[in-house]
Amino acid sequence: MPIGGSGDQTGNARRRWVIGSAWPYIYAVPHLGNLIGSVLSADVFARYLRLRGDDVVFVSGSDEHGTPIEVEALQLGVKPRELTDRMHEIVKRLFELWEISFDNYTRTESPVHREFVKEFFMKLYNNGYVFTKEDEVPYCPKDRIYLPDRFIIGTCPYCGYDKARGDQCENCGRLLEPRLLINPRCAICGSKPIWVKTRHWYLDLTKLEDRVRKYVEENTALPENAKQMSLGMLKEGLRPRAITRDNKWGIEAPFPGANDKTIYVWFEAVLGYVSATIEYFRNKGNEDEWRKYWFNPDTRVVFFVGKDNIPFHVILLPAMLIASGDHT
Repeated sequence: MPIGGSGDQTGNARRRWVIGSAWPYIYAVPHLGNLIGSVLSADVFARYLRLRGDDVVFVSGSDEHGTPIEVEALQLGVKPRELTDRMHEIVKRLFELWEISFDNYTRTESPVHREFVKEFFMKLYNNGYVFTKEDEVPYCPKDRIYLPDRFIIGTCPYCGYDKARGDQCENCGRLLEPRLLINPRCAICGSKPIWVKTRHWYLDLTKLEDRVRKYVEENTALPENAKQMSLGMLKEGLRPRAITRDNKWGIEAPFPGANDKTIYVWFEAVLGYVSATIEYFRNKGNEDEWRKYWFNPDTRVVFFVGKDNIPFHVILLPAMLIASGDHT
């Protein structure tokens, strides 16, 4: 499903576009269904825009951080980076064989992405949108690991779906937190987690709610289902969400005192559309050119994603861009 980032798509004048295809999580080799879901449609659209003479940067990359990769690497007896190095090359080669016309297919372990994410979140921190608090998080005593949101499942308090994840219900699409789940259990072994105290850094979405709502309401390029779903969430009110996690595999949190934390994959992966654009122009020897694609209000930004990605692309990413003070 295409999600328009800004403006309308009418008229025949030459335009500038950023086309983003949802980043595949390289926990497994993608199949033809994954290709059709977001990549092929984005490729067709990018090719069409180029044919009519528009300026297009078409980006995506391998999403390779987080607990699923960490657990898979542990089971295989290798380091997470060894696993993702191998999987990234497989996935990249598949897209080459399928002749997908990416201008840049990169990865979240890219030095450009890691550097950009750290600098970006320090902007949010310095702008007053990040705060810390002590919270209780789920921990599996059997597997001896903290359970990130996606590795704790239970019953959704809104629709009753009994396999909802700790960050989102795949059935009704609501954003969740592990504490909201009824009868939570470890997604790895099925045992009941315990709750332990830890300190985390949060994005204060309550400060951004009004501006995000205005963005959604006034965005004429959003598909109706994406707009209504997002407005429904905004009607319930946005709550702060933890930026950091206790797992070791990921981008190190740059905040003072957060030495043992990493950035939650959903917070950093959606920033990949920006870092992939930076990397593309850096490789061409004209790095500053990326600013024309992300700071110019005449640029059209379109994401091709699945419906479960709507909250992260329509609410979370715009909220972060607004909080940075650079992308208003």
